Amino acid sequence: MATNSRSIDPREHLRSRPTNTFKGLISWLCLLFILCAVSLLLVFAVMVLVSPGMTEYASDSVHEFAGSVPHRTELTPDGVYEKAEAPDLAYEYGVKTASAAAVILTALILVFAFRQDRRAFEAVAARWLGWIWVEAKLIIIACYMVFLMSLVDQRSTELIFTAGVLGVLLLYFLCLDVGRNRRFFGHNIIHSLLLRVNDFHKMTDFQQRALRRAYSVSGMCAALAVFGLFGYGVLVNILPPPHRDKLALSVPFIAIVGVIGTVWWYILSLKRDLRDWNLLMDQITEMYGGNLDAVNHVPPTSNLYDCAMQLNMIRTGVQKAVEEGTKADRTKIELITNVSHDIKTPLTSVISYVELLKKEELTPAAKDYVEILSQKTQRLSVIVQDVFEVSKAATGNISLNLEDLDIGRLLRQTFVEMEEVIERSKLQFRVDIPESPMLVHADGQRLYRVFQNLIRNCTQYSLPGSRVYVNLIAQSGIASVSIRNVSKTEITMNGEDLTARFVRGDQNRTTEGSGLGLSIAKSFTEACGGRFFVRTDGDLFVATVQFPLVGGEQA
Repeated sequence: MATNSRSIDPREHLRSRPTNTFKGLISWLCLLFILCAVSLLLVFAVMVLVSPGMTEYASDSVHEFAGSVPHRTELTPDGVYEKAEAPDLAYEYGVKTASAAAVILTALILVFAFRQDRRAFEAVAARWLGWIWVEAKLIIIACYMVFLMSLVDQRSTELIFTAGVLGVLLLYFLCLDVGRNRRFFGHNIIHSLLLRVNDFHKMTDFQQRALRRAYSVSGMCAALAVFGLFGYGVLVNILPPPHRDKLALSVPFIAIVGVIGTVWWYILSLKRDLRDWNLLMDQITEMYGGNLDAVNHVPPTSNLYDCAMQLNMIRTGVQKAVEEGTKADRTKIELITNVSHDIKTPLTSVISYVELLKKEELTPAAKDYVEILSQKTQRLSVIVQDVFEVSKAATGNISLNLEDLDIGRLLRQTFVEMEEVIERSKLQFRVDIPESPMLVHADGQRLYRVFQNLIRNCTQYSLPGSRVYVNLIAQSGIASVSIRNVSKTEITMNGEDLTARFVRGDQNRTTEGSGLGLSIAKSFTEACGGRFFVRTDGDLFVATVQFPLVGGEQA
């Protein structure tokens, strides 16, 4: 047996646990805070390395930047910054240092405690960064470089610290974007425009027209708004004071009227499209209901005219396919009927001569051969008769003698006449037929054949030694006969497929069925005005025959 040699990571169940967005945001903000603090320390260290004499100035600048300097600094004649004394300066520095260390330690704990949530949040942030064009990212980097160039001659501590923090944050987002988005340079303005153009060409004519119309309306409204604002500003500046306000307001008024008219035209266009769409849906609904002659009346000026023509072509194709299918089915049925009729005449002669052979003095071996020949010819005769009856039922040429009859009595009579077949099957039949009469309007001979086929189907395909349940009930004016049995082979088809012609439940064909029993039962039941359906549940087979009671009686 093949085994999977892939090693299993013991931390895999931890990675697969659901993430929390709020925790991820908190951890991510703490990480940004730590990065900013580290950047400030780096800037402070660089300032000290560049000019050791600026240590005190840089320290005071950090406190001044934070708004927590309780003293002032003075420049001595020697060019050295001297700090004014404060009575509790050391204690206050200690408290603030401890507070800063506590905040940084808390941020570090949150960063590592919610690491998985932070990584999930970073993935979301990287996904949003991926939507930004690379040209915009390069412009942001260029602006930052220009900002750094402007700090060459500046000695402002606030600007230097700000540049350091922005640099660290910019580097972090750049690494996040490059590390998680493979198409960093692929998502640019030219590529996006090409994608939009290709998407536009792939659209249908209706989609292209709708998109052009939406863009046209948006552009027209934007142009009218610009015209109104620009015209108002120009007229206010060039017209004389007495009539300046009235004449200037006329331009925005015209622009507003134009915007309203444009939007109203767009609404009317949508209304026409919806009307044509309803015409198409009405045709589809009628075709789905079986009316293949349904047509639409979409005008040629409509945006949906091409769709309407394609739907009419589909209607014509479906009509043609249905006609060809009906013609082929009729030809097949006629062929089967003619062949069955042609076979029936010589088969009758064969059966007659076999019966004559039985009366002759033959050797024991010859008698056995004649007996087998008799059985096979009888079976062939039954198959030919079944095919003939199915063909007549399919073409509607079946003759019926409809009358009011007791369906319970007919069912009991069927069991009596098939008693020998039932005994040979070794099945246990549990029959529940009420004594009260249940009158239905049907052909007695055809209905007898229905019950005969169902009982024979049970004797051929039921599990040996199992039980067959036959029930007759009347409910809501309907007489219902149900026959349940357990199949000896696996049922791999649904009930509708089992009632088709020449379909057998035994795919291995180990039984002598012809595959027409259920089809004949269904055809005869429906021809007499009843309903026949089959239901399968695993290996359980349930056949049901229903007829309306005469006068709507109930048992």
